[in-house]
Amino acid sequence: MKNFIAETAKPKPKSTINSYRSFGYNLSTAIADIIDNSISAGASEIRVEYQWKGQNSFISIYDNGSGMNQEELVIAMTPGSKDPEEERHEKDLGRFGMGLKTASFSQCKRLTCITKKENYNVIKRCWDIDFINDENEWFLLDFVSENFFLDVIDKQLSGTLVLWEKLDRIVGNADINNEAVKNAFYQEMQVVKAHLALVFHKFIETKKIKIYFQNEELEPINPFLLNLAAKPEMGLPETFGNVEITYFILPHMSEIGKDDYEKSGGALGWFQQQGFYVYRGDRLLVAGDWLGLEKKRDYSKLSRIAVNFSNANDFNWNLDIKKSTATPPIEIRRELSRIAKIAIMKSAKIYNWRGQKTLTTYTQHSYEPLWKDEITREGIKKYRINKKHPIIISLLNEKNKLLTKALKLLEDNVPIELILSNQNEDPAFHELEKHNDIPSDELISLAVEIYQVYSAQGIPESLAKQQLMNSTPFNLFPLINDYLK
Repeated sequence: MKNFIAETAKPKPKSTINSYRSFGYNLSTAIADIIDNSISAGASEIRVEYQWKGQNSFISIYDNGSGMNQEELVIAMTPGSKDPEEERHEKDLGRFGMGLKTASFSQCKRLTCITKKENYNVIKRCWDIDFINDENEWFLLDFVSENFFLDVIDKQLSGTLVLWEKLDRIVGNADINNEAVKNAFYQEMQVVKAHLALVFHKFIETKKIKIYFQNEELEPINPFLLNLAAKPEMGLPETFGNVEITYFILPHMSEIGKDDYEKSGGALGWFQQQGFYVYRGDRLLVAGDWLGLEKKRDYSKLSRIAVNFSNANDFNWNLDIKKSTATPPIEIRRELSRIAKIAIMKSAKIYNWRGQKTLTTYTQHSYEPLWKDEITREGIKKYRINKKHPIIISLLNEKNKLLTKALKLLEDNVPIELILSNQNEDPAFHELEKHNDIPSDELISLAVEIYQVYSAQGIPESLAKQQLMNSTPFNLFPLINDYLK
């Protein structure tokens, strides 16, 4: 093709560097991308620090990794410095050689990288977008705004500090006394804190790294609740090539308590956090997504499936520059779908029964709930009181016409809108309700009374117990059976 060369078409610095600002990062994914570089550099400690100074606010991420010499630093600061098709070390969390630049420029207009390799002096390089726009040249600067940042790294044997200043995408030109922007800045950093605790939870749990956030060591957020007292059901790991898949069925929300319920649901709640959790070398890429294989449903929200692949599979999974999306290859989609269906089925069983117990001695008799649903001729879902429930049978046997009308009135006025409104406002209203293991005296007395009615009607003892103990709410309390004599 050399015979056909016409011109050399070099991209203009101003338009190119500004286009790097639009890769779709948010603050959380951008900082996580910088931490990826620290982990790839062998860091055992990573610190995220920030300070509010209005338009002079800054964010810094620094580590005790291997650091860089001058040649390596310049390469690291050069856009597209690595060949994406180059084979990576298994612990390398990078791929495109763009993360440092694109992640940083998405949030700030001045990126400074300060680094020190063992037995080398501290060195620095800086990209300033305003300066590049003015000069329209790719001028990399030997500049740092404050020598304090040099001292941070110089005290270490080795390491790297990434400094973001001119945070125009986060604080803009806000005055230092602007409380609204200040509060928004601090709130956003708390979102970052939770994001990092989730994305890097496996590294933190295995003691590979420690992440400090404003000098506070991060505690991992395990999406599968392995760190809680109420443990999930865990499927046997299945391996397909370089991909390992394990499903987890979380305990019912009422089993874990309000604090852990809110934490384990994530920022968006349990409904949104169901589905696949895709990891690349233990680094979380996708949190809570069915990847187009299933839909998010209320009864499937206890199912979470871990999928872990190595960086050798990056192109098979269509990994993007932000490392926040991944698409499973065709050859594994069938297995993912199969495992998803198993997990959803198990979730539905726990969620629909709300962890309720049944007296297995009498399971040969059909279970009688207090309420049943049915679909009308018009295709409308209606909720009816179960006329076969022992309590309802006893009431109807009294042939009280007013009682029959009252039951019909209850059926026609189930407060569905109010229930849905409360559920959407705060699911904890319903989902954290925990049934007591010991029946109340009133419930025992009611059970005995109904049992005696059955006996008076000539129903055999074993059948009377079956009908009673397989109905709500008596099925929750096997102890009641001891009183039926």
